[in-house]
Amino acid sequence: MQVLAFHYVMKNFKKDIPLDIVAELANMNPSSFSRYFSNYHKKTFTKFLNQIRIGYACKLLIENNQNIGSICYESGFNNISNFNRIFREIKKMTPSEFLDLHTLKDSFT
Repeated sequence: MQVLAFHYVMKNFKKDIPLDIVAELANMNPSSFSRYFSNYHKKTFTKFLNQIRIGYACKLLIENNQNIGSICYESGFNNISNFNRIFREIKKMTPSEFLDLHTLKDSFT
């Protein structure tokens, strides 16, 4: 992914990011960008974006006292069920289990 497109994604991952906008920043049409991205990164653009969002959600879960619902929306997801499903796909646990695990670790340090 070209630098401009990467910076755009990192700056705007909390918002809706249409593929055509990122493709335009990379000076490609959406289907070419999607194919290039998948071949180069071995994952789809959507999966990449979701991994960034879930990483940010993990950071918020560990550092803040916000509830999971507000973290879902703050991380760029549009609904809690989609957030929970993708979180479980990526982290192999629910957001609640992740929070419990890190709360438990913190109590031992």
